[in-house]
Amino acid sequence: MRRLIALTIIMVFATAAPVAAQQQQKKPAAVKKAAKPVIYRLGDLTLSRIWSHSSATRNGAAYLQVKNASEDDDALIDASTPVAKRIELHGQGNIGEAWRTLRVDEIPMPAKQDTVLTGATMHLKLIGLRGALKAGEEIPVTLTFERAGAITVKAKVLSAEDAAKMIELTGKGKASGAKPKRPVRRDRPQGQRR
Repeated sequence: MRRLIALTIIMVFATAAPVAAQQQQKKPAAVKKAAKPVIYRLGDLTLSRIWSHSSATRNGAAYLQVKNASEDDDALIDASTPVAKRIELHGQGNIGEAWRTLRVDEIPMPAKQDTVLTGATMHLKLIGLRGALKAGEEIPVTLTFERAGAITVKAKVLSAEDAAKMIELTGKGKASGAKPKRPVRRDRPQGQRR
């Protein structure tokens, strides 16, 4: 009788252990703590929310927020990255009766204001990607400002879902202050590059 009871207890524990292990596997993984946003400083400029979206096409885009704490205006005049042949500065412009984003020579950074580069207004267009931009990667981008000088930052490549959340956030004005002046576009001779 003792053997029968002992055998029954062993069988109960032997079948219960795999069930308990399966239940533990089904529990959700611990939620990762959100990483602190990376902030760069260059003189009176504070650069944050620097990101790009995943892309398998020939071109991509990068976005950021710049706060100019200076009493003087500044301007983003150039950008480059090793992951693309070149970067064009894009801003809103009027072509005929339609407003579109188009290449500009500079993006103004008005004094005492935030300037947010988003897809709908101003952004950095990455032309001729040398490979796919994959979510989770960080890409180096060198930004050159008229007054403050140059700085190399890292843009986090976001998934399509995370990029949509960021666009929604900036589109509702939560990430931007006053609207910047319109970007400046100057005519250049055909084929001339920066």
